[in-house]
Amino acid sequence: MKKKILLLFLITVGWPNLYSVSIVYNFRIAQITKQQIFEKTNQHFTLVTLFFDQFLKKHTGEHQNYLGGLESFIYNFESYYFRTDFAVSNISEDNCISKFSDTQTDDILFSFGKNFTLNRQSKITLTGLFGIPTHKLFVLQKPNFGFSQFGIGAQVDGSYAFNNKNSLLFGARYIHFIPRNTIDCDKNIFKFTSGNLADILVASKNNWGKHHGLEFGYTAKFNFGADICPKFDDIIKKTNYIRSNYYLVYKYKFIINNVSNRLLFNISYGFDHLPKIFGNKYIIFFWTAWDVRF
Repeated sequence: MKKKILLLFLITVGWPNLYSVSIVYNFRIAQITKQQIFEKTNQHFTLVTLFFDQFLKKHTGEHQNYLGGLESFIYNFESYYFRTDFAVSNISEDNCISKFSDTQTDDILFSFGKNFTLNRQSKITLTGLFGIPTHKLFVLQKPNFGFSQFGIGAQVDGSYAFNNKNSLLFGARYIHFIPRNTIDCDKNIFKFTSGNLADILVASKNNWGKHHGLEFGYTAKFNFGADICPKFDDIIKKTNYIRSNYYLVYKYKFIINNVSNRLLFNISYGFDHLPKIFGNKYIIFFWTAWDVRF
């Protein structure tokens, strides 16, 4: 009986919380905060401080806003790099029935990769990824920041330089999330997994002068294989999605006291192709970052 009541409730409000928003995973497919600020330097450490505001409007009429910050640490040595990402956000939601506000931390994401120079024009990076949750899994109770599941995966990204000013960027990534227990509002225990996350990226990078750059790109995101036990098969299918996103980043780099700095300003627009009923009608994302390499 409780299962039927929960199912009816989920259908009524559109099951808003089954999939999660994660900033640390969103930024791993783009290489803009991983690459060196200035080429051929002896600086090995990079700190990234980023502030973001993401607004989501669903087909059901509800909307969510994520406002927060991300901090990244990157260490480059020889042709290898290590990176860790952490984020925190305030979440606000209005689903036409009630309003919700909370502050949560994202998963902590660790990355370790190796850079390969194929020739004078082509570079490629192979990366292993490991994410760990920082809080309980809230998907059956309220919006969830971070996937809140252990994630393991791999990424390949690279660039092809047409000349000194223009380059083609590309990337692909796969993450698998390990099932984890979650509790609904009635204290019933379910085992849930977001399944698998796959991304592809294609972008154009253009530089002018010594300090200015512009990057325009497209990313496609696929969430598939989500599962919950006990089963809600007709609902869990709506958790999987196909998403498109277009973004534009302006970059300005400069040196202060022999320390390399870079400011980045991003705007992006995205939407879900599937599911049509409970997916996002549009996603607007702003962020600005300050990279310091020393």
